[in-house]
Amino acid sequence: MNFRSLEQRHPKTLSWIVALVTLIASGALTIAWMSKERDSLIREQRLLASTLAANHARIIEANLRHSLSAAYTLATYVRNVRNVGERFQTVTEDMLQHYPDVQSLSLSPGGIIRYVSPLEDNRAALGFNQLADPEQGRESRLTLEDNELRVAGPLRLVQGMDGIVARYPVTVNGAFWGFANVTLRLDRLLEVARLDELERQGYHYELKRLEPPPGEPANISGNAPQPLNQPVEQRIEVPNNPWVLSIAPARGWLQGSWYFMAWGTALLLPLLLGYLAKVLLELRWHKRHLEREVANRTDELLTSLDRYRSLIAASNTGAWEYFHADDYLECSPEYFSMLGRYLSDYPTDGRPNLTQAWAELIHPEDRANAVAVFKDYIDQGAEGTYENRFRMIHADGHWVWVLSRGQSLRNEEGELRGITVGTHIDITQQVQSEAQLELAAKVFERGSEGVLITDAEQKIVMINNAFTRITGYTEEEALGQTPKMLASGRHDHAFYREMWHDITRRGFWQGEVWNRRKNGEIYPEWLSISQITTDDGVPTYYIGIVSDISRLKEDQEEIHRLAYYDPLTNLPNRSLLEERAAFALRIAQRNNDTLALLFLDLDNFKNINDSLGHKAGDRLLQAFADRLQGMVREEDTFARPGGDEFILLLPATDASGAAHAAQKLLSLLNRPFRIDGYDLSVTSSVGIALYPEDGTHLSELYTNADIAMYRAKQKGRNTYSFFTPELQTHYVRLMRVENALRQALEHNQFELYYQPQQELHSGTVIGFEALLRWNHPDLGRVSPAEFIPIAESSGLIVPIGEWVLREATQQLRRWIDAGIAPPKMAINLSAAQFHQPNLPDMVLSILDDAALPPEYLELELTESITMDDPERAVTMINRLHGAGISLSIDDFGTGYSSLSYLKRFKISKLKIDQSFVRDITNDNDDRVIISTIITLSQSLGLRVIAEGVETQAQREFLRRLGCHDIQGYLFSRPINAADAEAFLRETVASLR
Repeated sequence: MNFRSLEQRHPKTLSWIVALVTLIASGALTIAWMSKERDSLIREQRLLASTLAANHARIIEANLRHSLSAAYTLATYVRNVRNVGERFQTVTEDMLQHYPDVQSLSLSPGGIIRYVSPLEDNRAALGFNQLADPEQGRESRLTLEDNELRVAGPLRLVQGMDGIVARYPVTVNGAFWGFANVTLRLDRLLEVARLDELERQGYHYELKRLEPPPGEPANISGNAPQPLNQPVEQRIEVPNNPWVLSIAPARGWLQGSWYFMAWGTALLLPLLLGYLAKVLLELRWHKRHLEREVANRTDELLTSLDRYRSLIAASNTGAWEYFHADDYLECSPEYFSMLGRYLSDYPTDGRPNLTQAWAELIHPEDRANAVAVFKDYIDQGAEGTYENRFRMIHADGHWVWVLSRGQSLRNEEGELRGITVGTHIDITQQVQSEAQLELAAKVFERGSEGVLITDAEQKIVMINNAFTRITGYTEEEALGQTPKMLASGRHDHAFYREMWHDITRRGFWQGEVWNRRKNGEIYPEWLSISQITTDDGVPTYYIGIVSDISRLKEDQEEIHRLAYYDPLTNLPNRSLLEERAAFALRIAQRNNDTLALLFLDLDNFKNINDSLGHKAGDRLLQAFADRLQGMVREEDTFARPGGDEFILLLPATDASGAAHAAQKLLSLLNRPFRIDGYDLSVTSSVGIALYPEDGTHLSELYTNADIAMYRAKQKGRNTYSFFTPELQTHYVRLMRVENALRQALEHNQFELYYQPQQELHSGTVIGFEALLRWNHPDLGRVSPAEFIPIAESSGLIVPIGEWVLREATQQLRRWIDAGIAPPKMAINLSAAQFHQPNLPDMVLSILDDAALPPEYLELELTESITMDDPERAVTMINRLHGAGISLSIDDFGTGYSSLSYLKRFKISKLKIDQSFVRDITNDNDDRVIISTIITLSQSLGLRVIAEGVETQAQREFLRRLGCHDIQGYLFSRPINAADAEAFLRETVASLR
């Protein structure tokens, strides 16, 4: 039995089958939608909870780090004071002003607490044996074994409260002296962390120790009556005792009202759809049934036939007839049943005229317009179709939206017959749907999140007002464009490829992206993309929801600032200093370089605090930090660990550089500070420690610089001192060299040596590198490694560099005149020369004086020079290149080049630093680095020259890797002008 046959014989059975199938299908789709919506809401809740947990965890961690750092200061005090107890109370009272969250500071010689501050509320701690105590002895012994700061607790203190104890073992003259202790009150720490705010925001939380000692509880604090449900966690780094903060919503990740609404929708919507499917199928059957009835009444009068045909064409519900001449309205029983009424409810005189009753049933607000529209239709000749909609009162009191349609009957000649027939249809559901659509459109337009919709080709077809507010693009500007117009350039092709892989595979992607507004501003946003497909899985639309998270990013940056920067001076604090120092020490170790740490302490700062107050002292510290920060390079770190102590970390700085820096900052203090109407003259004592001779870790350098600072104070303050007397001697040598260097040009003490450069495969000479040498009558031959840095730091490198350029070009001119000139003369440029704005004009003037074409000159720039200010470097290199001068990057691989800038530099050659060449035959890391540099150069169309080639094995290895040129002792040492001329003549003779 086919579908049509079943429909004809058993229409109600078929309608129930269709309703059941519709119910099952729509129920399955609704449940799937609920599951997806639930997961999305939970992800949003967890992201918000994770941000809150991170905020409170960083506050706890920053507070702990700051407070526990007092242990290092106590240790330094013990190492540098003979009678510890003599000034203990005075020193610790000053310290406690900078550590407001510390309960007490104490010293325990031999493990027994002998000194504690403040004494009030902490006398019970005196005489406490940390090593023998049953509860704290184990942690104390572990601290002694590890020889590093350890934190115990929370535990019950002998003072009668819960707290945390940090112990730092102190060694004097290589032997264990005792412990420097910092005690924190647990309730104060938790109060600062503001964990109670989580409870006010509707969260349960737990603060635990990850690895509590055996037998001790893990819980520290919390408000959860039972274990948390799938909490988010944030780790808090505590020395040897990490903590974790876990939070979860008190009412669960989804509230019960959501489940009530979701399940209500899941039940109601399928039932409604199933019912509608049943009704539609039954209406279909009724329509066909009426068609058959009409077909069977072909013998009726022509007027009646036309009337019923028009009625069927107009609608299959309540019908009406209006007779023009009599102003007479007649309605079918179905017309009134739609309103819960009966035709018999209205009095008739043989023929029921319902014109007045029809008007009375219309809503008062719609009545006048409904009557006028129908009257206008009749008065204007009843042409076409009449249509209007209005509200009518149902018998139970609610209003029903009615669509009224009609058409006037005409004879075969097209003349009116004076009758208009029509229908009334209940469109209440349609009107409500339209209202919902209108509401959805308002939500779309007025929502706080930006929405854009694209077609399958990713052309934008719709945006809302929030999208315009966030991006700046109006609807006219966005429609027809693709989302690529928002691209910031910060994401590579791999990022977008992975994004579209997820969209294609899962139909959804969300994440953080950086986009560009219409005004060019780059901003962060949270982007969700959903794919809309046909039943066959073919994409039709893509919906993107955009949230501007700039404020969230700013909040995260503020959290980072609080964790890593001193709140008073905005300088890096001890935490950030430790991270930067660790990185700088690794680089220094890798490059076999030096590093300087300067320990600054304001002289007599306590007198200012005592006389003018701590607020004035704070303002002085701020002014001091602002003034000195102006002398700090980008790669340096100027930090304030606490109090009136400052640390200046100078990577790639030797003793000479450190001394210059110290002298410069002392000179900056010559001008008084204007504080609260007072001109305050301030001096500073500076201690200097150098890596690696004075220590290989920050703690060693910090301690040694601190000791050196005290030596500076002993020498009379307002001065600096190195850690060892040997460095003092070295500094005297540097000063003597600098003084002699200032007269070297005037006394003609400089000389140029020339080292040949060889093409690796052919063996031909491709050029010379001019190298500066200095022979002083008293100092003797001074190494360039010694006097070049001094010349650069003192500014003398600019006139010396100009002399090198003139001397080298004049010598090259003489060799050209003699017919033996090398193809190129390579000359190093210092950073100071490169930063001279008139450098191109000066070089061209020197070339003109020597009558030398620019193609004979090659200027070598170190990698660090080009990356100090890449944009300025691009401009300067372009000017030199435009003048016809070749340029190369010297010591490549020892700095931090940006490939995006490297490809913009108009250079012709990269020079591999000799530190990589030296161990190329037995150091795999050096081989990998050199191979990478050569491959990079080949891809950029650059030549590569390796310096420092001293053995045949090195030469052969470089040849196999594809290196173009070499320079080093294997080919020739640097030689003076006379020997270089003989070398060139011999080379020319061998070619003949």
